[in-house]
Amino acid sequence: MKGQRIMVVGATGKIGKHLVRRLVEAGNEVHGIARFGTPGQREALEELGVKTHRVDLAAVEALEGTPADFDYVFLEAGLKFGSESDPEYTVEMNVRVPGRVMEHFAAVKGVLYASSGNVYPDSVEGLSEQDMPLPPSFYAMTRLGGEWMVQYFSRKNGTPAVIQRIFYGYHEEFGVPTDIARQIRDGEPIDLTTSYVNVIWLDDLLDMMIASGEVCSSPPRILNLTGLEKVSVRAIAERLGELMGIEPQFTGEPQETALLGKADEMARLLGKPKTSLDEGLRRVAKSVMAGEFALDHPTKWERRTGF
Repeated sequence: MKGQRIMVVGATGKIGKHLVRRLVEAGNEVHGIARFGTPGQREALEELGVKTHRVDLAAVEALEGTPADFDYVFLEAGLKFGSESDPEYTVEMNVRVPGRVMEHFAAVKGVLYASSGNVYPDSVEGLSEQDMPLPPSFYAMTRLGGEWMVQYFSRKNGTPAVIQRIFYGYHEEFGVPTDIARQIRDGEPIDLTTSYVNVIWLDDLLDMMIASGEVCSSPPRILNLTGLEKVSVRAIAERLGELMGIEPQFTGEPQETALLGKADEMARLLGKPKTSLDEGLRRVAKSVMAGEFALDHPTKWERRTGF
């Protein structure tokens, strides 16, 4: 994806802010939509060369006056944590906003919608795109509702799209291994109740998100974007402990099931992730011990009900 005119909806989010940088570096004309509620956010994007648009997506008329002549749109906006304390706002952001985005940008080559693996129920070995989504939480229900909006407007307007069900991207700033590393550093016990996860290094996740533009279709294609391995939380903690020189502590009774996905279709269509788990853990351990990033986006991976 080079030389394209691209809109990123939710350009200041956990993944969105990294995505815009990658797209700019690849030689695209990148625009970004956000509320820019934090001082310096807008200026930081503009310094990268992103053309910014201050928009409150929760407003019904939010996209009026926003240009629509783009090649691709990445829909990164959404609300997870705190969703159950403000259900109306969560529905607005996670269900209605995708519908408005699909209508406004109906003529693009492709919409890449960042959904979540949370739409699946817990399982032992992981679920594929062919398995029935059975959302176990209010947040997960709204994510599936957003997918339905993308599917409906894709069919209605013939807009190609990909629904990306993302499982636990991570790097030095955030993610499951990063949360675990911070707990080890701070002497907090690691909860093994959720005993397995899928993880994918952020650079590899961004590669997959961008490359999936090549397989947009109407009706939309659904792709699990995650690591190819079911990884033991204990194994992650023990390896991080070795790298950090700190013995991890554990708590909780391991459960047989967890939120897991199969990414065979991703690998078939887009290739395999390039960064090994051990290389990712090395980078995380070094960064956490150096205190490079504040705890800004806790994953809360160990929570099994509600957000």
